[in-house]
Amino acid sequence: MAKVLDIIDVIHRSLEFNEADVEPLITYLKLDASSLPSAKRERAKKIASELRLAGSHDLASLMRGREGVDYAEVVLDVGKRLKAAVSSNGAVEANERAILAKLFEDMLEQLSPEERRELFREMNIDESALPVGAVGAAVAQVLLKQFGGFAVYRFAVIVANYVARALLGRGLSLAANAALTRMIGLALGPVGWIVSGAWLALDLAGPAYRKTVPAVVHVAYLRQMLSMRITIGIVGDGATGKDSALRAVFGIPANIDPVAGSTTHAEVYESDPAGTIKVVNYPGFNDYRADVEAATDDFLHHTDVFLVIVDMNRGCTNTDVEICRKVGGFQRPLLVCANKLDLVRPADRDHVWDDLEAKLSGVPKIATVFDPDTRIDGATTEGVEAVRSWLLERLKEKGKTVELLNEEWQRRA
Repeated sequence: MAKVLDIIDVIHRSLEFNEADVEPLITYLKLDASSLPSAKRERAKKIASELRLAGSHDLASLMRGREGVDYAEVVLDVGKRLKAAVSSNGAVEANERAILAKLFEDMLEQLSPEERRELFREMNIDESALPVGAVGAAVAQVLLKQFGGFAVYRFAVIVANYVARALLGRGLSLAANAALTRMIGLALGPVGWIVSGAWLALDLAGPAYRKTVPAVVHVAYLRQMLSMRITIGIVGDGATGKDSALRAVFGIPANIDPVAGSTTHAEVYESDPAGTIKVVNYPGFNDYRADVEAATDDFLHHTDVFLVIVDMNRGCTNTDVEICRKVGGFQRPLLVCANKLDLVRPADRDHVWDDLEAKLSGVPKIATVFDPDTRIDGATTEGVEAVRSWLLERLKEKGKTVELLNEEWQRRA
């Protein structure tokens, strides 16, 4: 089961990915950005503390030594204020989702029938699947049934933009929403903004709610963004076929340049137009030391899953074993891709595989051919779909939303 991130982790990880994503939250809480700690973890703690204080009564704050109420209490209070289907026994993320769904329903109520139809078209919603005359809650339920977690992400992007437009006079950065701008351009654009101010005015009566309502919405949005952001690490000794894995599994050509900021220690590639899915190639990982560049170290600690590429033509080496040991230390799902099996003589394959099993006992393995030898009749890639299926399952177990990754693979097929 995926670990539930507390509010500090949500803010901290968002800062690590893109500091601009957290700026609206700082503004909603009326904080002076220049006075916040420079260290991202400490900055996240300060922002979280201010949000908890904003959700506290003065007396309660004093009794807690100005620590504020628990974030779960703030979310519950905001949910009740918005008449969302929150529960005092519900998990924080479940109550956040209920708030996002309720605000999405309210937003739909503000749109004309023509605007709703246009929005449905952009979101690829089949209106025939909706109850006659359905708006608000009925539409939200259909979306949740059709798209699951991806529907919640859509709600988050639309609602967070809606709130930002109403309170900040602008939507969120397009870079943060690139994954959905093709589908929900209407919701991110000017339609409906005229009524948005009036729509929020009733819900934000009182100074506390003017902070906590938009702040909770934005934290919920950040949590959903984190669920979409996927980092996959490819590691292995030299000439094992890492570039071929990039090409075969992720459709990343060998001659494409890494994204800006990549280093000689870690080459970072974006696997989707939105930049939410990153594939990191760790050349020379067997030489990894404690003093590697901070950027590489950060990627290592934020990688969700690892693929270790082993060249079966030369057999499992001590270097391969050491790489697996080091990667295993990060406590992330790890898969060994037993690559170049087509180059191993058929008579030797069982022996080579048994040796791999003995040296890396307990580590999941898939036989792969990422770059088939064209001299062999009928040569083709092998194991690609099995690797993709393994990745999807492990990422879902970590609470990641994998629809975009799956869409990219289907689009490249």
